[in-house]
Amino acid sequence: MNMKHTLRTGLALLASLLGMTTLQAGQVVFFQSSVPTDPAAGFYAGTIGFGVSNNGMVAATTNLGAAGETALVFKPIEFGAPQVTNVLSVPGRVLSISADGTKASGYAVTPSWSGGMVWTTAGQSVAQLDTLLGFTIGATISNSGQLAAGFGSSQMASWNSDGTGSTALGHVQGPGWVPAANFGWAGAVSDTGLVGGTSGYSAGVGNGARVAVIAQAGIANSTVQLGNGVLDGTIANPYGKVLGINSSGTVLIGESYVNSGGNSVSRGFIVDRSISDTLVDMGTLSGFTQTRAQDLSDPLAGIGKAVVVGHSWNGTVASPDYTNMTATIWMPGSGAQVLQTYAASNWGISFPSGFRLATAWGISTDGKYITGSAINASGTQIGYVIETGISPVPEPGSVISLAVGAVMALGMRRRMQKRS
Repeated sequence: MNMKHTLRTGLALLASLLGMTTLQAGQVVFFQSSVPTDPAAGFYAGTIGFGVSNNGMVAATTNLGAAGETALVFKPIEFGAPQVTNVLSVPGRVLSISADGTKASGYAVTPSWSGGMVWTTAGQSVAQLDTLLGFTIGATISNSGQLAAGFGSSQMASWNSDGTGSTALGHVQGPGWVPAANFGWAGAVSDTGLVGGTSGYSAGVGNGARVAVIAQAGIANSTVQLGNGVLDGTIANPYGKVLGINSSGTVLIGESYVNSGGNSVSRGFIVDRSISDTLVDMGTLSGFTQTRAQDLSDPLAGIGKAVVVGHSWNGTVASPDYTNMTATIWMPGSGAQVLQTYAASNWGISFPSGFRLATAWGISTDGKYITGSAINASGTQIGYVIETGISPVPEPGSVISLAVGAVMALGMRRRMQKRS
C-alpha cells in the first residue's frame, strides 16, 4: 500500500513539473547615458539598447553615427546587485553582446586607430579587429563570445573575438550578378560559425539590389545566397538581409522587401533550416504596413521554438521614423504582436504614462530579457530592458529524472520511517 501511495505521489509530482508554466510576472527598466541627444544622429539619436545577455547586461549606444556616439553596457540593480554602468572611454558603439555579457562588438575611435572592435565589458580592454581588410566595423558577436562578424573592405568579414583571424567572406556570385557584386555586410554569427547578412550592390549600382546570404566564419569567399535570397524578386530594388541567427545556426531571421500596392515595403522573414533555406514572410502587425525581425532567442524548452523581436511601422521603405513605429514580438504559434501590449497583458508589466516602446533590437538567448528603445513623455529616445515573464523550463528528460529522483527519495524516506 505504501509503495502504491509513493508511486501515486511521484506521478503527481511528475505531472505538476511537466505542466509548469513558462510565463510569470516581469518588469521594465528605462535608462539613458549622460551624453546629450544629438539630433544629427536622426533615427539613432538618443540611447538605444542593441543587445542583451542572459544575465540582463545590455549593450547600448547613444547617438549612433553622430559626433556624440558613445558605447555603454548597463545592468539595472533590479536584475541583480550591484548595478552595472560602464561607459567605453573612447568614442564608439556596441551593437551586440555575448550570452554571458562579458564581450560586446562594435566600433571604436582610439588615439592610435579606429575601426571594428570587441570590448571586454568589465573594463576598458578593447581588441582591434584586424585591419588587413581595410576599414572595418564589428556588427555582431556570437553567443559564445568566440567569434565576431561585420563589415570589412565592402564585404562580410569574420574574426576571432580577440581580433585575430580576419577573413574576407566575399560577395554573392552567379550569372545574375553582372556587373559583379561589390557590397556586403554581416548581421549575425552563430556559435557554429554560420555568418548571415546581405550581399549585392552598393548604392547607384544595379538598382542597389541585395540578397540575404550566409557564409562560414574563417573561410574566405564562402558567401552564398540563402535560399530564395529575397521574399519578392520582382520589385525594382530587391533586398534581403539576415539580422539574427540562433546559437546552433539552424534558425535565421531578418528583413526583406515585398511589393504592396506598388510600393516596396519591409517584411520580417524567418528561415528554419531543418525544413529548407527558403525565406518565409512572418506577416505584418495588424494596422501596420512594415515589419523587421531583428533578433531571436534560442529554441526554448517547454516551447520548442524561438521567440523573435523587432519593430513594425507604416509607410514605404524610405526613412522609417518613430512617430508610427512600435516594438514587436512574435511568440511561437502567434503572429506579430505589439510588445508593450503583450508585456502588460502576459507579464504584468506597468509602463509609465507617455512612454512607448518604439523598437526591439535584442533578446537574450534564453528569452528572459528584451532590449531596444522607447520614446519617453518628453519625446526623447531612451533605452529600455524588459525582464520578461519567460522562465526556462527543464527539458523533459531533466524533468523525468527529477521526478524519478523524488519518487526514490519518497520511497527511501518511507522505508526508514518503517524501520524506526
